[in-house]
Amino acid sequence: MNPALRRLAQSGGLVAAAFALKYPLVAIPNVEPLTLVFFALGYAHGPLWGAGIGAVSELIFATLNPLGPSLPPVWLTQIVGMSLAGVAGGLIRPLWTRIERKGTKILVAAVFGIAVTLIFDLLTNLSFAVVIGPFWPVMIAAIPFAAVHVASNALLFASVFPILSRWLARPSHPVVPAEASSSQVS
Repeated sequence: MNPALRRLAQSGGLVAAAFALKYPLVAIPNVEPLTLVFFALGYAHGPLWGAGIGAVSELIFATLNPLGPSLPPVWLTQIVGMSLAGVAGGLIRPLWTRIERKGTKILVAAVFGIAVTLIFDLLTNLSFAVVIGPFWPVMIAAIPFAAVHVASNALLFASVFPILSRWLARPSHPVVPAEASSSQVS
């Protein structure tokens, strides 16, 4: 398969799966697979691709959120935060590929899940507090929601990213020659 087409197909499939999982989870605040997917696509295809997929996908999700779109400054920080998750995934690839122990990979994945989620939550909560105010009460009220987000993403990254990274790194399957597929049809 053409590498550009493969990258596009992988990205579209994973983003669609993340959206399909996110919509039923929308009733549970801050539990979402999107951060993991954008991080993983950055890991697989580089920080620029991860940033682009994170930004465009979050733009779509934040605009079409079943709970309604965010306020413009918050909407913008959501897009920036998810694009940063994609960048982070691309930047960790050299480190990740050197880790050999399964337990270490699980721990490192959890740490990266915590880090990118904290950055996202800090950006979005700061913008929300500035727009809505009063600043400190809003920031304090955001702590339990951020805690759920960080904990759920730590668990999701630890349990899924080691598997997803292996799947994304494997070479594409060769195309079955036309003569082989036509002989199997009869």
